[in-house]
Amino acid sequence: MRVQIFAAAVLLLAGCAALEPARETDGDLERFEPLAADPRVRYGPGAAEYAGRVAQLLPAAIAQVEDAHLLPFAGPVLVHVCGTEACFARHVPRTPRFTAAVIYDNRLLLAPRLFEREPHRLYPILVHELSHLHLGQRLGHYSMALPVWFHEGLASLVAAGGGADLASDAEARAALTAGRHFLPDEVHDETRRKYAGHWGLPVSLFYRQSMLFLDHLRARSEERFGALLLALQQRARFDDAFTAVFGASALELAREFFGRLRCGQADCGDSAASP
Repeated sequence: MRVQIFAAAVLLLAGCAALEPARETDGDLERFEPLAADPRVRYGPGAAEYAGRVAQLLPAAIAQVEDAHLLPFAGPVLVHVCGTEACFARHVPRTPRFTAAVIYDNRLLLAPRLFEREPHRLYPILVHELSHLHLGQRLGHYSMALPVWFHEGLASLVAAGGGADLASDAEARAALTAGRHFLPDEVHDETRRKYAGHWGLPVSLFYRQSMLFLDHLRARSEERFGALLLALQQRARFDDAFTAVFGASALELAREFFGRLRCGQADCGDSAASP
């Protein structure tokens, strides 16, 4: 209740974010078969057994996301499972190393490599993508109202590292020591997305650093972090909500956090802040 009241106060200080327009529905996904045991899971040719595994994991994954986001899903949860790499590539082109994605119209797709080559990643990646789906249902697909680092950092945090598991904390800190890390914009630009390449980072490090920063904010105050999540999910503007909740901008707190990590001390002073 205290978190909800705090979030409501933040909303009074903030405007509304615009929704990204939806695209046309892809007819191919409409032909996926609903799984008899759980019709929320739909599968393409050759993926019936994979879909069964997803159905076993889905209730716990949904509960984990709703608990972390502090709100239920705003719409039905559907998971589409591809039985071949060609199927996944048709819907998620030019991304041969991806294992899963939420595409336009908030369609969640899982690639067969999660079942064939990386089964240990199935549950955490499912949770990561469900976090994207949860936000997408409330704000629009991968809304530009939120920076990419927040989208990916939150999804990785909710999934206890899922999606950021290809880089370790030690590797993220080593990159920081070398001055290689992302930084939030002074003012979030809702017309432009900044991905890992903008800072010359591998995707794995970008996700890990984003997750570490959000984990730091949550550890600083769970109540305030929860208030931020609720305000953003009610379409408060990112900069206004962040500053109202934490009393400083995302850029200021990221510089402070990364500076402390880089020097390896509890409090490094202003000299350790990133330029």
